[in-house]
Amino acid sequence: MPEGNVAAKEADGGSVVSTDEQQRLHDRLANAVAPLVESPFGTAAAVTGTVGTVESTVALGTLWEGGPSATNDSRFNVASVSKVLTAARIVSLAHAKAIGLDDPISKHLPGVRLIDKGGVDRAGTITVRQLVQHRSGLPQVPRDLEQKVANRWSSPDLLRVLTDSWDLALDGIPGQYKYSNTGYALLGAIIERTRNCSYADCMSTYLSELGMMHSTFWPTTLGDDAARGRVVVQGTVKFNESGWYASRYALPFTGLWTSMPDLARFGSVVVAASKDLASPLHEMTAPDGKPLGLFLDTRLDATSLEHDGSGPGFRAALIVIPSKSVVLAMATNGGNETKDEGTAFANVVRSTLNAVPAP
Repeated sequence: MPEGNVAAKEADGGSVVSTDEQQRLHDRLANAVAPLVESPFGTAAAVTGTVGTVESTVALGTLWEGGPSATNDSRFNVASVSKVLTAARIVSLAHAKAIGLDDPISKHLPGVRLIDKGGVDRAGTITVRQLVQHRSGLPQVPRDLEQKVANRWSSPDLLRVLTDSWDLALDGIPGQYKYSNTGYALLGAIIERTRNCSYADCMSTYLSELGMMHSTFWPTTLGDDAARGRVVVQGTVKFNESGWYASRYALPFTGLWTSMPDLARFGSVVVAASKDLASPLHEMTAPDGKPLGLFLDTRLDATSLEHDGSGPGFRAALIVIPSKSVVLAMATNGGNETKDEGTAFANVVRSTLNAVPAP
């Protein structure tokens, strides 16, 4: 039997949501997400769905082959969904006037030069906002990354050392969309310098402020409640322990380990922010049609704010539909980022989202 949370939840105004409603939601979610514990995915999956004041979580399978059963509190690496939390921290710092979204990169990372194809340094004109929106022209991976890191992947000061002096060659035209992990590494460095702490430590405080108590950006702190990433290497199935993912460089764009109730809790923060002009995250929710750290789509005949993620051993998705107060957070511990798997995962996400509203 899947684990599920079907306890009554206090609604605004003190009313109590029917446990029957939650049980029906739980059963629909369990049926929809079941394919994620079968090939080509992993051994475990979890999903939290919220519609209005009704919420339920389903956890299926085992955290690795022969490992403990998945529970509501099990942590999964959510790959690129991590970027959403990095973006949220940047937007909240801008709301607090600690940084400006339209500040040039050179203001916060004076040692970084962003060299365009004509040899011109654009760090004085490319903005923090453009990093968040993948419009900086930066490549997915810097050409000299391995050389610059020099096997210091787990060093707490890695991002600071890298950005003390780094010439990065642009791959695209500033202002035009080009998805870039590198841009989010720089955002992580800006967070570090603004708050005077390592990215993982800075984000630990922020996750606590968000109420995400089962979340972390540093995987070596995890225990047996964390899923292991299922990968297939030359035909052999392997499970990567959480420490395998301990790259300080990658934390801002793929480092979040979280439970699905925690991720859905953040989604509910986004729903609330979309309706509150004074919220620190309101600007993140696309009041101008240009979201920060999230992507616009149409789901259930309404505008959605969302991000998915895939990496060695994990796939995840966060979908928020503010007008319907719908949130879906889901993850599985399988995925080698092949096209067929991506399509299959997207189909499961779609069917699971359709299970969230009452039929």
